[in-house]
Amino acid sequence: MTSNPYDDFIEQDFCALSEWLFSLNAYEFSLIATIIGFSISPTLTVNQQNSLGNFFELLGQVILTINAQNATLSQAKAKYSCLKPYIEFSNLNDEIIKIKKEIIQLRKDAMSNYK
Repeated sequence: MTSNPYDDFIEQDFCALSEWLFSLNAYEFSLIATIIGFSISPTLTVNQQNSLGNFFELLGQVILTINAQNATLSQAKAKYSCLKPYIEFSNLNDEIIKIKKEIIQLRKDAMSNYK
């Protein structure tokens, strides 16, 4: 029984490839991409090159879009967490002012009843 190309592709050890790629410095990483690009291109027609190139562009854009949205949500969460103590502090100040006013009023009432 022969497996189809999709199953062969899915069964690859992409984790090991990813770990290896992410262990490279920026120059090695760029060099590997350049070598792969120059190796693959001559075996493809112009239309195949265009199609595959656009595919990888889209793949990169999807990854960058996911990253940007995660960064936006993280930033918003951090910004909210910075505002929350300020809002709570502001509310506490308002409550303290109200309590002081009530104490002053109670003193006035007590003084007027004392006379």
